[in-house]
Amino acid sequence: MTTKGSNGKLWASMALLGGVGIPGVTIKLAGWFAGIDLHINPALEALIFGVGIIGAAFLLSWAAEVAQLDVSASFAIAVLALIAVMPEYMVEAVLAWDAGASFSQLQDRSGDVTKEMSLAAANVTGANRLLIGIGWSAVIIIFWIRRRAGFDMRGLLKLELPMLVVATMLTLVVAFSKVIPIWLAVVFIGAYIFYLWRSSIQESVEPDLLGAAAMIASFKPMHRRLWVLGLFIFSAAIIIISAEPFVHGLRATGETLGISEFLLIQWLAPLASESPEIIVAVLFALRSNPNDGLTTLISSQVNQLTLLVGSIVVVFSISAGQLNSFPLDYFEPGNFLSRIASPFGLQSSEFLLTAAMAAFAVLLISTRIIILWHGLTLLTIFVAYLVAMWLLNVFGGVDVENVPLRMWSSAIVFVLAVLLVALNWRRVLYVFKGVPHPDEGRADAPFKEYQHEY
Repeated sequence: MTTKGSNGKLWASMALLGGVGIPGVTIKLAGWFAGIDLHINPALEALIFGVGIIGAAFLLSWAAEVAQLDVSASFAIAVLALIAVMPEYMVEAVLAWDAGASFSQLQDRSGDVTKEMSLAAANVTGANRLLIGIGWSAVIIIFWIRRRAGFDMRGLLKLELPMLVVATMLTLVVAFSKVIPIWLAVVFIGAYIFYLWRSSIQESVEPDLLGAAAMIASFKPMHRRLWVLGLFIFSAAIIIISAEPFVHGLRATGETLGISEFLLIQWLAPLASESPEIIVAVLFALRSNPNDGLTTLISSQVNQLTLLVGSIVVVFSISAGQLNSFPLDYFEPGNFLSRIASPFGLQSSEFLLTAAMAAFAVLLISTRIIILWHGLTLLTIFVAYLVAMWLLNVFGGVDVENVPLRMWSSAIVFVLAVLLVALNWRRVLYVFKGVPHPDEGRADAPFKEYQHEY
């Protein structure tokens, strides 16, 4: 429940978050109306438009949360996850569009892909590993700090975890084939449509809303829906206008400072677009509701590893002016079997590492009894990879886009996943069958009956 005083602070926060997007939109519109492309410092451009995306993403996530009041809970979480990562989709759309434009101008389609095409995987792979390494771990660790205990998700994630497994397997196909074929793009998009349909028929539960979302939810139904619609339109407009200059600002900054464009897009772009979603999940954990926080993050991963990956091919083809598969690292060899046997490149190795991280994370939480070491393990793997990359670059002179580092990291994470199964093979069954919720009156059961299966 909110008071008048707290409402005032919430209104102020909404105005601030909406206002930070105005400078970027003003710059862009001024250029459009003047018929020129206004040039500003690349780093400043990335900052202005990136901050605008962050503010709009917060407003978008609040509106999506309130929208849960009018649809079924699982469907709402799926739609919330889809809408909340709209900034991610727009960034990916810009990358795929630039890739298609460069492909259409290519004369010799043998050998390496264009520079623009080589950046397409950066955003989606970085975002997914960020959600697991920072998002999942933050929810688990912060809840433990607050309550000195794990939490019970038995009876939950019956749809989300199996779908994440399917998405992970499809991602492995992409990694080993070194291409996103047209048929696989259709499968990716179809998988998300199926997920959305299955979510729509789940039982409806009253959502637990926080802050500005709770305030808007307290309005009369008609006013509430108008506010939700208005926030959707306003924030979507800012994100759509800001995405292109934000991406191009990041790329130009990398060129100017001699920093890998791939890494800037892989980590800074998702930090801007994913931060509101992660913060909302953390707020759920602070409010002793980590289940909703973790479920929302998992749902976001499902749609990113299905719809987002599939949409790369769609946008790429539209921009290129013809229907095409999307080659990740090189055009040759063209046949599927020879591609599987060919060496991994930067983008294919990134997809492999992303699939490894997702597979390990799914198996880790498959028992639905989430405890501290789960979060610490995910965070350690995420940080260890970044530290290893930095150390090898600074002290070993190894390029930050080094493929063997990603391949070895993938192998290590896959071995850890196999170790989880070896220690408890039931984890595989739990992923698909789920774990029944304890009977009423046995709330203390999780940490006794399943202690040996953590």
